Amino acid sequence: MNHDYEKRAFIDTNTIQWQKVETKDILKKILAIKDKEETSFIKLNEGSFLNQTEKINSVEIFVVEGIYINEYGEHPKGTYLRLPKENEALAKSNDGCVIFRKTNFFTDTQELIINTNTEEWLQGQGNLEVMPLYEQTALVKWPKDEKFTPHKHWGGEEIVVLEGTFIDEHGEYPKNSWLRSPHLSEHFPYVNEETIIFVKTGHI
Repeated sequence: MNHDYEKRAFIDTNTIQWQKVETKDILKKILAIKDKEETSFIKLNEGSFLNQTEKINSVEIFVVEGIYINEYGEHPKGTYLRLPKENEALAKSNDGCVIFRKTNFFTDTQELIINTNTEEWLQGQGNLEVMPLYEQTALVKWPKDEKFTPHKHWGGEEIVVLEGTFIDEHGEYPKNSWLRSPHLSEHFPYVNEETIIFVKTGHI
């Protein structure tokens, strides 16, 4: 796990094992923990509930596979949720799902649920397409062979590779990879195939 937010971190989650937790039929790949904050991939097996009792303050979720269900409704693959509170006793999956989740990273009351499957892509820099989700959080679609200008990350950057392979001078990051870059880090990203990433900036 990556506790030091001052250093660059990378995990290819395809290469690490799912870990059992106390709740039956729930598995986790924990990426980072700091105080009460946690960043992880969570797998809910068929018919499982996320937790029997616990209420979580502030969750940010992207549904990677399947349909995630909570007190706000049913959320298919591609749904982004930003919730100031969530009752985990009501969070479940009927047929199984995988979510990327960050907990306890914010304290405001802004609530958002966005089905990215039905939202339009906007023109970004160069040939990139962008789907804004919240402030400095977005999906970014990279067309084949796209290269971006070298740039620095004010306040850091966090990326989950949803499709394709993201590349920079430090390495290649396939689908399901997680990257975190600290404040004022710099890189030169590009892709060889169409690639979609979930990206957050300015929060580290």
